[in-house]
Amino acid sequence: MNVGLQIDFVGWFALIAILTAVHGLSGQKSGHAPWPRGAVGLLVFALILMLSSVLWTSDGSNTLLACIMILLGSSVAPFTARHHSRNKAATSPQGNQDSILSGLALITIGGGVSVALLGLTGWYETDHSFYTWDLRLIAVTSLFIGVWTFAAGLMLWLRLNEYLPKSTPTQTQQRVVIAVLTLALGLGALTVVYPAYANILMGLMVLLALELGALSALGIVITRATCILGRHLGMIGAAIAMLGYVQASLFLLALGGLIVAGAVHYLRGTVDFYQTNSTD
Repeated sequence: MNVGLQIDFVGWFALIAILTAVHGLSGQKSGHAPWPRGAVGLLVFALILMLSSVLWTSDGSNTLLACIMILLGSSVAPFTARHHSRNKAATSPQGNQDSILSGLALITIGGGVSVALLGLTGWYETDHSFYTWDLRLIAVTSLFIGVWTFAAGLMLWLRLNEYLPKSTPTQTQQRVVIAVLTLALGLGALTVVYPAYANILMGLMVLLALELGALSALGIVITRATCILGRHLGMIGAAIAMLGYVQASLFLLALGGLIVAGAVHYLRGTVDFYQTNSTD
C-alpha cells in the first residue's frame, strides 16, 4: 500500500507532464507543433522525476544498479539508430517507418523484461499461505505476458534490422502458434490452481512463452509487424494496470488503461500507416 501511495503522489505529476508533452508534439509531423523542444524537455523531466522518487525512497541497495542500467540504456540506443541508418536512408518514408517500428520493438523488449521480473518477484516474495488466487493469477499472467512480449520484440527487432532472413508464413506455423498458446495458457492455469508445483509448471510455461514469441514474430510477413507490436504494447499496459490493482495504485491503473487505449488506437490506424508510406 505504501508503494502504491508513493507512486500515486509522484506519478500524477509525471503523468500530467507526459500528456502535456504529447500534446506539444502532436503537430510535429505536419509542421505545426507548438513547442517541440519544450515538450521533449517535459518528457525528460517526467522520467527524471519518477526515477528520482523511487531511488530517494529506497534503502540505497539498488541505486548503483539503477544508475548503471540507465547509463547502459542511454549508450546502447544511439548504436541501434546508427546501425539502422547505415542500411537504409533515414530520410526516406520506408526508412522512417522502419525506424518507428524498430523503436517500438525495443520498447516491447524492455517492457517485457520488466513485466516478467515483476511477476516473478511477486510470486516468490509473497507467503503462499496468505496468497489469494487473484494475486497468483496476476503474477503468472505478468510473467507470461512479459516473456512473450520480450521474445516477440526481440525477433521483430532482429528482422527489422535485417539480422534474420525474410520468412513466409504458412498455415502449419499458424496452427503451431495456436497449439503453443493453448498449452502455455493451460500450464499457467495449473500454476494458479496448484502452487505447490509452480516451479515445474512455470518453467515449462516460460519456455513455451519464449517459443510463442519467436513464432508469432517470425511466422508473419513484416508488414504485419505493426499489429504484433501494438498488441504487445497493449498487453504491457494491461500488466501495468494489474500491478496497480496489487499495489492499490490508482495512477498505475490509469496509466495501464491509457497504454491499452493507445494500443487499440494504434492498431486501428495501422492500415493507414502503411498506405500513407506506400503512396509517398
